[in-house]
Amino acid sequence: MRRLVILGVLVLVLAFACSAFAAEPIKVGVVMGLTGPWASIDTPALNGVKLAAEEINKAGGVLGRPIELKVVDTKADEGETVAAVIRLIENEKVSALIGYCDTHWVNIAAPLAREYGVPFITPGATHPRIPERTGAWLACFGDNAQAAAIAEYAVKDLGLKRGAIWVDTAVDFSVAVCAYFADALKHYGGEVVYEDYFEITWTDFSSMVARLKEYQDQGRVDFVYVGAIPDNCGVIVKQIRDGGVTIPIFGEDGFDTPLLVQTGGAAAEGVVFATHMSLEDPSPIIQKFKSDYQAMFGNPPENAFAALGYDAMKLLAKAIEIVGTDDPKKIPEGLAQIKDFQGVSGTISYEAGSQVPNKSVAVIEVKDGKFVTVKQIAPEYLPDPKIAK
Repeated sequence: MRRLVILGVLVLVLAFACSAFAAEPIKVGVVMGLTGPWASIDTPALNGVKLAAEEINKAGGVLGRPIELKVVDTKADEGETVAAVIRLIENEKVSALIGYCDTHWVNIAAPLAREYGVPFITPGATHPRIPERTGAWLACFGDNAQAAAIAEYAVKDLGLKRGAIWVDTAVDFSVAVCAYFADALKHYGGEVVYEDYFEITWTDFSSMVARLKEYQDQGRVDFVYVGAIPDNCGVIVKQIRDGGVTIPIFGEDGFDTPLLVQTGGAAAEGVVFATHMSLEDPSPIIQKFKSDYQAMFGNPPENAFAALGYDAMKLLAKAIEIVGTDDPKKIPEGLAQIKDFQGVSGTISYEAGSQVPNKSVAVIEVKDGKFVTVKQIAPEYLPDPKIAK
């Protein structure tokens, strides 16, 4: 009799396990530029998404269902981006999309997802007007916040007021963050001495460097703020320093990539940029994230975008949990209710009517080839999002 009871219990346990295993997965589409100029930030973001999904599944999934990621490398190609979004929604029947750490690609992908009624979360695309234009939700702060943080630091902490701004006119993000920086610099009593312009495909910045050096030698500028992307920030700072320019170089989260030091070498020393969080922070949540990332991928997190990808996946899971369904039309209701969510990249809350979280900004300096935190800033002043196109 005892054997029959034990056998019966085992059958029930196996039946339960098989039932849980057979639970219909919640499908999440992930679109990233894993090939091309944004690979050094999109790849860590994807890894963060994968790590979060694995943790969620080990803990029993969401609503008792596992997360199943459907990942597509859209190769920094607009046609690939459109095709991937349609395929993931129509064929894979994903409940939501997570994608990109650059505004341009979100501007292509998210409006299409909105047409289908599928929510889109971006880990690291920072233009604060993304929600109004595309319907997407941000897991990161807006460009107006990071630009204001550097302007505040340059003027109030360092006493530097006269700046040159380098704008990549072919990149939406660069145009926006530079416009916000100019506005914030003026707010803090600084002055934009002049602006110079380049495009993403450039590899030779010698004419811009020569102009900057002339202004420097005449004592007319105190620093340069560069709106660069991960693929060219190291090239730019190297050419600036090789050209004899010694004034401080400031940048934004496009500088938060190993390529800054790998390409820039010694020229990257002293460069200061804004980003989403410091991986040097000793807080338990960040240190655990670093340890878990190392265990899964064999290396430490490359930059803050890894944490943003992780947080984006956790935010999506929380939203589904709140509304009790993975119905794409209901998920935004869950996101809107998220308050004081403790992410690796900071505390995340969506205030009424906003899809951009209010978060502080990490100011980082390159020292001995390492990214060292200077300070964490919650900017006193935020430029109006509508300043940028």
